Amino acid sequence: MHLAGRGRDRSADSVDVPAEDGPALRDAGATATRVAEDEARASIARERFSAEPLPSVVPDGTISPHLTPGETVHALRFRAILRAPGGDNALGYGGTLYLTSRRLVHLGQVEMSVQLTDIVETSLAGERLLLGLRDGEGLSLDLDRPRDLRAELAAAMRKVRR
Repeated sequence: MHLAGRGRDRSADSVDVPAEDGPALRDAGATATRVAEDEARASIARERFSAEPLPSVVPDGTISPHLTPGETVHALRFRAILRAPGGDNALGYGGTLYLTSRRLVHLGQVEMSVQLTDIVETSLAGERLLLGLRDGEGLSLDLDRPRDLRAELAAAMRKVRR
């Protein structure tokens, strides 16, 4: 490991980073960038959904058979990992998460559906979306752009509760 000031000649644009810190710092930087972009996207979404309805997307062949009459799809996230809260040691269940006009639906290794009216709390832990449910249970979802999904989820929940 090389440290600054230990007699090594360095140019102004070269910096020695200890090998064990390189990937960790790079990953932390990438995570911080993703979180900042997600938060910016969520902020814009919150503003937009206060004035406009949540847009619908065309349902794919996976979710279509699971939709009830009149139910629409508003958002989806591929590669969503469903976990029980506190289940950090478990691998979780991979699949696609759909936000519909009435429910959150996870389809993949397991199928799970939660009525939007049963969600009483949403929170974030890093890139994980945590849901508190009416029955005292909860869910944890590792997914892409959780802050943006939380804004979409809030808009859908407002609409269903009116």
